[in-house]
Amino acid sequence: MSFVMVIRILSDKSKSFVAFNIPGLGIALVRTAVIFSAAVHARDRTTFAQEDPNLQYLCRGSLSDYAACQCKEDEGEVACINAQFVDTDVFFNLNAHYKSLQKVTFHGNNFQDLPSTSLFGSVSHSRLHTLNISANYIVNLNSNALKGLPNLRVLDLSNNEIVLKESDVDFLTHTPRLTELYLRRAFTATINRTVQFDLMMRMFKKANLKYLEVLDLSYNFLQSVPFELPCPFPSLTSLDLRQNFLKNLVVNGSCLTKVRSVDLSRNQFYSLTSSFRHLASSAQPDTYVLRNPFHCDCKSNDYVTWVRSTDVIRDKHTLVCDRASPRNFVGARLVEVPLHKLDCSVNLFAMSAPHLSFSTAAVVLLISSLLLHLF
Repeated sequence: MSFVMVIRILSDKSKSFVAFNIPGLGIALVRTAVIFSAAVHARDRTTFAQEDPNLQYLCRGSLSDYAACQCKEDEGEVACINAQFVDTDVFFNLNAHYKSLQKVTFHGNNFQDLPSTSLFGSVSHSRLHTLNISANYIVNLNSNALKGLPNLRVLDLSNNEIVLKESDVDFLTHTPRLTELYLRRAFTATINRTVQFDLMMRMFKKANLKYLEVLDLSYNFLQSVPFELPCPFPSLTSLDLRQNFLKNLVVNGSCLTKVRSVDLSRNQFYSLTSSFRHLASSAQPDTYVLRNPFHCDCKSNDYVTWVRSTDVIRDKHTLVCDRASPRNFVGARLVEVPLHKLDCSVNLFAMSAPHLSFSTAAVVLLISSLLLHLF
């Protein structure tokens, strides 16, 4: 039996007895203290979170040591930006703390080689829909790196140094549900382009990416693209080829029927050839983005007339003569320049004008690419 202390309480009108169970009272007091302490700590955490919102995004495990990493556990999101990791084991280590990953970003590291096995080991992340591994100096892909990601929708490999090998043709076969593939400045080596194109196309075809809608190949120093480039992607709606060295686009037009955007801006289109005009004429309205250094002279009548008549060029009123003969029409809009006043008295390829030379353009492109890599 517990010890009972009885206290007699006197009142003017009656007498009553109140019994206190001492051990029970102690437990109640401790419980109250714990609840109060928890409330105080919760309030403090809320206050700290309000003072520094990033505290609520602290990661678990080894990533907690890196200020460059933020994790939103309730959203299944992990992001490490410019953390300078060199070992891909960081992906494997996520398994112990995050079971329902949906979006993973590791940007600005130095992995160089993707592992020969899956990034996440033997664990399958069926809810992961976005993987951003851009700007990591990746050279070697390895064919099994994306295993265990059956529902991946968005893959970003931009700003890397990828050199494709024969064994890489299976790289995308593990992600059949991809809808967006970003390869902006992913291939910087300018040697053996024919071999690289062949391997890339074989990789695309073998992957059977029938849901892919967006393909980004911008900033890759391309002087041409494979004729069958859009054909492995029956659902393709957006093709980004801007900031390359293209002078023309020669691809299989029958594979562009669903495409609503082809960005060819900041290439080297000085005019629009008859083959290009034929290709583009079957496109949907406002499909082509064509901001380029156009030449205007006595030989420009056909392409300028076509520009004025077609509806497939987006914002065509912004297109101007980068070089012109006579010179006083430099800067004139293609939709307004008086064709009957253009002549061929000036050699436009020798003309000193705002348009950059190839070598200068290459330097500008390289600087732009480096900035993209850094930011």
